[in-house]
This record gives sequence, C-alpha cells and structure tokens, in this order.
Amino acid sequence: MAPEVQASSGATVKFGLPPNEIPNSIFPLVDLVSNANLFDLQYLLYRPLYWFGTNGTPVLNEKYSLGDAPVFSNGGKTVTITLKSYHWSDGRPVTNRDVEFWMDMLIANKSDWFDYVPGLFPDNVASMSFPAATPEQFSLTFDKAYSQTWLTYNELSQIIPIPQQAWDRTSATGPIGDYDETASGAKAVYSYLTSQATTVSTYASNPIWKVVDGPWELTTYSSATGYAVFTPNPDYTGPKQGNVTKFEEIPFTSDAAEFDALRSGQLDYGYVPSQDLDQESYLKSHGYQIADWVGWGYNSIVLNYTNPSVGALFSQLYIRQALQRSIDQPEIDHDVFKDTAYPTYGPVPVKPSSPFLTDEEKDNPLPYSLAAARQLLKSHGWTIHVGGEDRCERPGTGAGECGAHISKGEGLAFTQEFASGSETFAAAVEAIKSAWSEAGIQVTLQQKPTNVIFLNLSPCVDGKGGCSWEMANIGAPGSTPTYSPDYYPTGETFFTTGAATNVGGYSNPEMNSLIRQTQLNSSLKVFDRYEDFAATQLPDLWEPNFYYQISVIRTSLKGVLPQNPNLNINPEMWTFSG
Repeated sequence: MAPEVQASSGATVKFGLPPNEIPNSIFPLVDLVSNANLFDLQYLLYRPLYWFGTNGTPVLNEKYSLGDAPVFSNGGKTVTITLKSYHWSDGRPVTNRDVEFWMDMLIANKSDWFDYVPGLFPDNVASMSFPAATPEQFSLTFDKAYSQTWLTYNELSQIIPIPQQAWDRTSATGPIGDYDETASGAKAVYSYLTSQATTVSTYASNPIWKVVDGPWELTTYSSATGYAVFTPNPDYTGPKQGNVTKFEEIPFTSDAAEFDALRSGQLDYGYVPSQDLDQESYLKSHGYQIADWVGWGYNSIVLNYTNPSVGALFSQLYIRQALQRSIDQPEIDHDVFKDTAYPTYGPVPVKPSSPFLTDEEKDNPLPYSLAAARQLLKSHGWTIHVGGEDRCERPGTGAGECGAHISKGEGLAFTQEFASGSETFAAAVEAIKSAWSEAGIQVTLQQKPTNVIFLNLSPCVDGKGGCSWEMANIGAPGSTPTYSPDYYPTGETFFTTGAATNVGGYSNPEMNSLIRQTQLNSSLKVFDRYEDFAATQLPDLWEPNFYYQISVIRTSLKGVLPQNPNLNINPEMWTFSG
C-alpha cells in the first residue's frame, strides 16, 4: 500500500514510561513479556500480522495490519492471508518466507514462548503453505474448524513476521541460511537470537535489531535506566502522516518522579498520579489536556497454587471466596483512587464497553462483606481471630472441615509481592491487607519493581523455581495485565491447565472445558458460561481496575486521541507543533 504523505517539519516527543516499567526484551518471540516490551519497543520496530484497537475500541484495525483480512475455506479449517506491501529496512520485501521463519522458530521452541498453551497454537496447526510463486500469500490449515473470531483475535494475532534474510543464522560471523527448515536448525537460530536479546546494552547498536519493518528504529538505549530514543525508519511503507522525527521514552522509578518532570515541562506525553489529581487545573493552564486511557484488561492478585506452604490453602474455593469478599472495591475506588478506578468482578473488563460483559459480572457476584468472609471460614472448620490469625480446628475433607492437605492448627498467613512506584497503588494494597486482617487473614507485604516480580512468576515444578512466591500483585497503574497479543478475552493463556502464562499453576477441568467451547463456537452464550464461571471460581482474586493511566498530553500534540485500549501507540501518526 502507498504511504500517506508525511509532514516535512520535524519534532521531538518525550513520552513518560510507567513507574519501574521499562522495555528490556527486544526479540519478538520470547518467554517474558510486559506492556512496555510489546507496545513501547517490539511493536514500534516489528509489526505484528494483525493490529488491534480502532477508535478507542479493542477490535481489529485493518489499516495498521500487515495482512489483509483472513479468508477461510475448507469448512473453516484453512485460512489464507495476503500480505500488504511492506518492506524491511534493508530494502527487502516482507514475504511469506518471513512468516514461515517465525512459525518454524515458534514450533521448534514453543515451550519457551510466553503465550504457549498445550494443544493450541502452534500445536493445532496441521499444515502450512508458503508458496514461492506467490510470496505475498500463505495458508494455515488447522486440525479442526475453530471460531473464526477466536482464530483471528487469539491465534493469527500472535504472528509477527521476522526478517529471515537477516536473522536466519546461528552466529554473528556465520552465513545466512535456511536453518529454520529443520527443528535442530531452528533451535540453533533461536539460541543465537535469544543470546543477542539478553545483551540488553547492545540493543541500539547490534546489526540484528537494525533490520525492521516498523515505522521506527532504535537509535539510543540505556540498559541501566531503560531510556530509549527512536527515529523514523526511512524505508517504512505503512501508514504515516505525522511530523515526529525523534521519539524519546523516559523511564521513572516512581509516579512522583514522573509527575515532577511533567510539572516542570520535561514531558510532552505523561500521566498524572491519582494522588495529584487536584493539579489538573494547573496542568491545563500550562498547555496540557487530560485524557483517561482505558486498557483492555482486568486487574487481579495472582495466587501460587503450587507453593509448597500455602498452595493447599489457595486450592480451597471457600478460602478464595473469603479473601475476595474482604476486598471492598467501591470504597477503594472512591477513597484511594479518587474515583479514577472501577471494579473488577471477573475476567472481562467493565471498561471499555464491549459485548462480552454479562449481567452477573456487571453486578458483583461476591460483594464485600467481612461477616460473610468470616462465616465462610468458620463454617469450614476455622476459629476466627479478628486482627490475629485464624486457625484450622477441624482438619479433613468432609463437610465443615478445612480441606485437603490442611493440618490442625495451621494458620491463614500469606506473603504478597506488589509492584512498586505508585503511592496510590500501595495505599490500595494496604487497604486490602487491613480488611483481610479483620477476617483473621494475615498478609505480609513485599514491595518490588514490576520486572523483578515478573522474573519469579512461574509454577513450582519439582522444587525448581516458582516455589518461593505466594501472592503477586503487579497491577499498578501502567502495568495492569491486558489481553495482548490474544485479544478475545477467553482466558486460555491465564487459566488453562499448563498454559505458559498460567504462572500460579491454576487447574480446573470445568474451566478448561468452558474455555475450550469458546474457542470452537463464536456464540456469546457460550462465552457467557465461561465468564460467569470464572467470576465466581476465582482463579485470581479480583481487585479494583483503573485506567492504564490518566494521560497528560500537550495540546499541541495531535493525533494521539482516542488512545488505544490495547495500549498500542502510533507516534508515526502524531503531529507536534510544540
């Protein structure tokens, strides 16, 4: 497709990153992902096959997608995709060989991929076709006919063409080959590329990462702080119409530090912390506009069901229900977040508006009630110690007993790690802890940077890794989990048994079955059954959600609004006169 006319004048835009949330993983086929890695780094350089977010809604955006809309045939089992006319920065066209390269790498290294769910992508791809005669086209045939919405939003959405002509190598000095065409070769190439990606200090200088098809090139990067500078890719052939010639991402260790920079005019696009909302009039009088950025995701406290000390406690639904009924979401929304938050009652966000939210999830199925929380525990064999620590008095698996693998005298005490950098979020975490104490549940808090928490999140398997953490709360403003890069909110990557991002090891056969049905049938009734079950089954604990951020944008920066609920940014489309 022909590029749109780009304004001739240049401008620099300084963009504030969320607290302690910095891009530090550049290779778009990785075992660790975060909002900053996807949206503030990888997608600026390497465009995914399909782009999501249109006019403030979380839907497919055909304009920014590398491929035309998928065409289904063979009873819905085969999908054929035609690539648009994009080019790599070395002048070579983006072709089906680049898609094949990504697929070969994924198949050979799927267990290392952050979004892998056994039995789903790529396991469910029965065959692939990448015809040399039509390099702009490829086909995938699946093992059965799936929901076309689910396939587009949660499977095809994950494909990111990568430059085979530049990356298909096993060493820095070795030749480019077709190594990916064998499993052993694909593993060797993956090993080389991941080794390059772990050398974060060379992101801006390594020739590997200079070959891009996105609108931006990374020209400066500080591995110590996360400060990054992007300049336009002159060979980019996708949509572009702005005048930004330098895009700077500024990292911060706290929202207070970011707000100080914003007030002093050092940022063009930042955010106002909830505790500083009384400064809105000051910001507006100094040339800024305020805009809520609603993310397509939910907020929750993740539980480690495989922890050897407390996993058995989390496995009891009544304990999870007692924990949930001690979280006063309306009060936290109002008193802590100053009405800039909204409730989470299940896996589907209340905002932005979508057809997926059921009536049950609109009206909290497990509302706040300390009395109900205490009664749940008491009726299952616990003695209640308000302000102290409840104790199991009736061990066993029968009615009115504590449950499997819970011993007599065992207490309800946990440790929760939570994301640092936001004073408001810390206050919300403290408020929840205080309420739990009123139900006799004692929680010790440990504040850590988001990236540090992420590194330790995994199930405990054979005593190796993932055995130390108990509860994790990473949902501070700016780092709330989102449905990306699988945008249909079916939850398979979070709640299916064995899924790579099911970091707590949650497992429930009925949940697996309900999720499976949403993958095979596009009916909203099928989806509703899954959603309502998840809302009350509590694979995670639901807590107040909040805007990804309350953005503060210079009025002279145009083309930013509406903000993308999938958190994608398009600075190549912005025009700045400031």
